[in-house]
Parts: sequence; C-alpha cells; structure tokens
Amino acid sequence: MLVFILAALALTQIYKKGKNEKPLIYADIPQGTIDWINSLGNELSGLLSSFNPFPRPTPWGNDDDLGQDPESGLKTLEDEYFIFYFPESLTKTAKLCQEYAHEAIPHLEDIIGKYYYPADMNGRKVPIYLLPNQKEFENFMQKFSGRGNYERTAGITIQEISPSGYFLNAIGLNGRYAFSDEAYTKNVLWHEMTHYCFFASVDYNQQIDLPMWCYEGIAEYTSLPGERPSFTEKEIRMMRSDCDFSAEHFPYVFENYAGGHSIFTHMEDEYQIEGLKDFLQIMYEKGISYSFKKNFSTTIQAFESDWKADLEKFKK
Repeated sequence: MLVFILAALALTQIYKKGKNEKPLIYADIPQGTIDWINSLGNELSGLLSSFNPFPRPTPWGNDDDLGQDPESGLKTLEDEYFIFYFPESLTKTAKLCQEYAHEAIPHLEDIIGKYYYPADMNGRKVPIYLLPNQKEFENFMQKFSGRGNYERTAGITIQEISPSGYFLNAIGLNGRYAFSDEAYTKNVLWHEMTHYCFFASVDYNQQIDLPMWCYEGIAEYTSLPGERPSFTEKEIRMMRSDCDFSAEHFPYVFENYAGGHSIFTHMEDEYQIEGLKDFLQIMYEKGISYSFKKNFSTTIQAFESDWKADLEKFKK
C-alpha cells in the first residue's frame, strides 16, 4: 500500500509539472528557417543568433546571466523590466541608459507592434551589458562563443530561438563607440531593443529568410525617429547598382543600415506610417513577398525599382 501511495504521489507531481509547463510555441520549425537563424550574425550585422533544438525549461528569469556571477565584477541596476550590468565607472551611463530604455517602450509598441515585457518572456527581464572599451567587449563576446570580428560593432543583440520561443541572451553596448555622446548612446540602445522586439515578433513556424536590409533597416528607422537618411551622389549610384532586395544582404554596411532605413522611409512616404506598420504585422507571419502583395498590391521587385528611381530625394 505504501509503495502504491508513493507511486501515485510521484505521478501527481509529474502531471503537475507537465501541466504548468507552457506549450511549445515553435513545434515544427522548417530546416530552412533553422539555417537562417544560425546564419544571422556576420561582420556586417550586430547580431549573434542560434537555434536550440531543445525546449527551454521555465521560468526563464535572469539568475543565469553572466552579470550575476560575482567574479564578473559588474554592478547591477535593476527595475521591473530591465537589468543593467556594468563596471562602477559606468554608473552614470547605466542610469542614463535606464531612462532611454523606458522611453523606448511606447515607441516600440507603436512601430514594431508589441513590446515584450517579462510576463511575455517567462519572467525574463531584458539584460543589458555596458562594456567600457573594445577589450572588455571582445571578452564579453567570447563568453557567448562570438569569435567574429567586432572591431566596428557599437552594439549587439544575442538571441536564441528554440521550440519554447524567443530567448534574449543579452544586449551588449561597446563603449568604444556607443558612449561617444548621449544621442548616439540612445540610438544604439534603441537599435538593439528594436532587434529584440522585431525578432520576438516573427513566427518561426514558417519558412523565413529575411534579408539584412529589413531587420537592420527597421532598427535604424525605429531608433532614429523622424530622421531621414541622406547619401552622396556616389553612394546613391552604388545602391542603385548593388542593392538586390532578394539577396541575403547588400555588399556594404551603409547600404544595409542607412540604405535599409531609406527603404522604410520610402515606404512611409508612399503608404503612410500606418501602411508601414501593417506591412510589418503581415511580414511577421507571412513573409516579405506576401506582405508587399497583401498590403500594397505590389511585388518586392517593383518596390525595389520604385525605391531606386526615387533615391535622389535622399541626396545630401
């Protein structure tokens, strides 16, 4: 009888655990999407992305953050939505970034369509690391196996997609560039927070292969509200020659960032801000080509041609 009772109690606990565990969000991610996830992150992009085939147990929380290790030597600044990790020398910068992060929330909700609070992320707050110089930034990246070239990286978003959903490992800001002035600090932080909300919004159960101009362009557009990019005559000629909207990325950094910014600015010019927002919402679920057709009754190739023909409006 005792054995029976113990067995029954064990089964009850297993049932309760399974009952409390959230259902898988991405139960059947296509291989092509997995390959795309793992490809995100090169010398042109401030991303480090990986696919984890195993469900991530909940709750997620922040107990395992690198900054929680006492040996890291990092201070913490925490509130209901964010945890900042930083050396004592950047205490003032951390407080400033905390203000900027909270200011970003309503703007991201407006443009991207949703801000992802800890309640949306199984209790996980956004972890933001402020690194004072290039050496410390490189050391930080090595802890995430990010062994690429980060000599020109001002900020990075490190993320994981698993059957359990989108998981933000960290946002990192490189003090070599990101803290040069307060306006640029805000730009870099908002850019990375846009990546967080953008990639958390994508439905990974579909076949996805979003080009770099899309995710870097919308991050620039969102992080520089009201600003229009501008280009020299030479840069305009380069973009007309180089930029293929269906390619994985454009050849030069400025084409993916400022060029991508101009693509979304052109979209706003043609279809108003509401049209741009609708484009994003459909794209998250159905992809770029379908969204162009559904929202604007056009093709990605036709929009590319229209953008190139109108690039003179961005001339310096």
